[in-house]
Amino acid sequence: MPNIALIVAMRSEVPPILKHSTGICRIGDNAVSLAVTGIGPKKARRATRQVCTGSLGFTPDLLINAGFCGAVRNELGVGHLIIASLIAYRDRVIRPANFLIDKTAGLLAGSNYRVGKLQTFNWPVLSRAQVAGDTLAVDMESFAIAQTAAMHQIPAIIIKAVSDMVPERAGLFRMIALVRSLKINTRMARDRLSEIIKKILEDQSLLGDSKTRHRIAKI
Repeated sequence: MPNIALIVAMRSEVPPILKHSTGICRIGDNAVSLAVTGIGPKKARRATRQVCTGSLGFTPDLLINAGFCGAVRNELGVGHLIIASLIAYRDRVIRPANFLIDKTAGLLAGSNYRVGKLQTFNWPVLSRAQVAGDTLAVDMESFAIAQTAAMHQIPAIIIKAVSDMVPERAGLFRMIALVRSLKINTRMARDRLSEIIKKILEDQSLLGDSKTRHRIAKI
């Protein structure tokens, strides 16, 4: 029975299928456990290190990082899903295994999703000024989680749901509009994310020989 660790930053990102989980539970033929890291890369890195060394009661065969992100491409909208094929932080990048990306994308058939670059920052991103041009979305935890998983030779899937649109330029009125819409947007993003996480956790073929096929392009 494969062991899967689901890592999220906030309780609001926990899918309903694990809402009342207090330990290891069985979903399909998979053993699944949940870790909530808290917001920011330092907390994410610390919690992921604990997960990878067995604090959930097992050493995971697969790690899934799910959560919310801010879109920086106008063709994206709230609730759209992002599968990270590249996670960037400053001048460093990590590339998750292609076969995991392909299998995850297959589970999203018929959904609004994109595969591409996710950029991690140490702080909330209030404008697109410092975001690289080929980036789809931004967050604060993905790189730390993916890097720590890679260091422990555990394959990882990074999948995010758009909860807000990062403004082109920072400004008071833009921030007020963002805050006012965030509660409704977060609910939409959580619902879309929960659907696909349930599919992933129930899938019987996702792992395959993932441990031997996982690779890092550059850290």
